Formats: sequence, structure tokens, C-alpha cells
Amino acid sequence: MATKDRLLRLTILQRKNPKLSDAEFQKHWTEHHAPIASGWLARNGIIGYTQYHTPPETRQLAAGLAEYAGAKVADFDAHVEFMVRSVDDLIKATQDPEYPEKMQPDEGYMFEHGAMQLTVGWVETYVQDGKVVNVANGKSTFAS
Repeated sequence: MATKDRLLRLTILQRKNPKLSDAEFQKHWTEHHAPIASGWLARNGIIGYTQYHTPPETRQLAAGLAEYAGAKVADFDAHVEFMVRSVDDLIKATQDPEYPEKMQPDEGYMFEHGAMQLTVGWVETYVQDGKVVNVANGKSTFAS
């Protein structure tokens, strides 16, 4: 069942450190960063943390769709999604002593400095597990 909670989805789009190969980046992000980030984030009240791995060969899978739609495939190597009650929750998490000690140096190793972009918004789910949800009598149940 989909939730109607107005959690915020904050997405950070990142490029890998150019000194790392695609394989080195993906391996480090999964095997090293995810385990340390998960505990730190959960301990600091973050509701969700998801990594989207988007190396060039995977991005290429959408090239035909992008061309058909008149769009461009975003050229980021990584998308990080946080589910939070407030953007302040993530800011507060960076004030945890573990952030400058462990997280910040690891982010500096993995990501290209200054190439990050960010989006934030709420989620309204209408198809989940292959089924229509949050639509009743032809109307969104999110409508006021």
C-alpha cells in the first residue's frame, strides 16, 4: 500500500572522482561507503537511503528512449536518494562527529568536487507493484 505521508525525497546527482575507474567507483560505493553511510544516516533519523548506480554503459540503455522523447540522458555516475521529514534532518546529520571523521573524507575520495546537483520534492505514488494506487473514482487521493 502506498503511503500519503509527505516525506521529502532529496536526490543528489554526483560524478565520480575522475581518478577512479567506473569499476573502482562502483565497488567502493557499494562495498565501503554504503555500510558506513547506512548506520550514520539511520542513527541520525534519516528515513531512507538509496544508491542509484549509473555508469556509462547503464546510462546508454536509455539512449533510444531519450532520443524518442527529445530528451538527454543525465550524465551523472551516481544518484543518491534520501527520504527525510525535513531537509534540516540531513543538515543535522552532517553535524554528527562521524560526518567529518568518516563520511566527508570518503565522499571526497569518491566524488568529483563541485559537480554535484540536488533536487528535492515530495512523492506521490500512483502505480505500485504493478497496480494503480491512490486513485479513487478517477481522481488522485492526494488532491485537496
